[in-house]
Amino acid sequence: MGSKKIVYLDQNKWVELLKAEKSGADTPSLAAAVALRQAVQSGAVVVPLSAGHYLETWHRSNWESRHELARIMRELSQFSSLAPVQRVQRLEIEFAIDEYLGFGAARSDRESIRKQVIGRGVDHAFASPTGRLRLVSSVAIDGVPEGEPLEPEPHLLDLMEKVRNLPNDAYEWWSLAGNENDSMIHEDWDTRGQHRIGDSYAEQERAISEHLASNPKKKARLDDIIAAQEMVEISEDVHEAAVAIGLEPLNVYGKLIEMGGPEAVKGFLRSMPSIAVRYEARRLKHRNHQWPWQQHDHIDLASLAVAIPYSDIVVTERQWAHLFKVAKLDRTFGTQVISRLGELPKLLAG
Repeated sequence: MGSKKIVYLDQNKWVELLKAEKSGADTPSLAAAVALRQAVQSGAVVVPLSAGHYLETWHRSNWESRHELARIMRELSQFSSLAPVQRVQRLEIEFAIDEYLGFGAARSDRESIRKQVIGRGVDHAFASPTGRLRLVSSVAIDGVPEGEPLEPEPHLLDLMEKVRNLPNDAYEWWSLAGNENDSMIHEDWDTRGQHRIGDSYAEQERAISEHLASNPKKKARLDDIIAAQEMVEISEDVHEAAVAIGLEPLNVYGKLIEMGGPEAVKGFLRSMPSIAVRYEARRLKHRNHQWPWQQHDHIDLASLAVAIPYSDIVVTERQWAHLFKVAKLDRTFGTQVISRLGELPKLLAG
């Protein structure tokens, strides 16, 4: 984005801005809203939306409330958006195979990855030609998981193209805010899928915490356990990235073993910015029992994994801001991470 600063706001910070503007009271949050609007109007900053913003805004069942929040998001973001973590980590993995493991076959570098992080609209935010719409053979219901993913049929892609070309960014607005008098509940549509995934994610993390609490000896190996899980999580992308550059996937794991096993794996994870954020956040949160795992942590981490390394300023919850500073990720990536909107005007002026 050239000289523009990238400012990322968590969903709850957008809500805080809305409340401040509605109240009109002279508060630090209102001062932040004024400063941010001025910076956007002058072209000094870009305030992108993430896939998480689209998902969480739709979870507001009252359309008037949803539209109020979406309006300030539209005005400040101008529908700029962050690429989703799955897209970014795929690029980072290919580069790390080259830079960290030394195979010398990457087709991209850090600067080219950075240029692909910021784009415009819902299609970019979800890295999908169907935007926020994810197609599956059947939606989850009554404890039965959703069906297999489906590829969009040509006639659907043609329809999506026509919708995208409607005037006044109608497609982008609908993707973020939905329609008037629309409860967002449609036949054969599931608008709460991310909540169920978040619940499942939180349950898995709680199970890890309970397991570590009941096995003190294993707690000493927490970092190795989380690193192993992260490697499993990205294994499919590692395989695809290796194949894409003409490398036998097993050579990646063989090189990690040769370089030192567990320590090399942690170094590999930390060499990929979005994955490093997730790894550090998970291992540190598991060390602090005062912050239990919640449903919304899944979406938070997916968005922050991209925002922290590729933004200039990130305004997030106090818990995440603390963990990222403990891990020194703010210094690593040169990102100013804060939890209070009141600090924003000074940073924007700096």
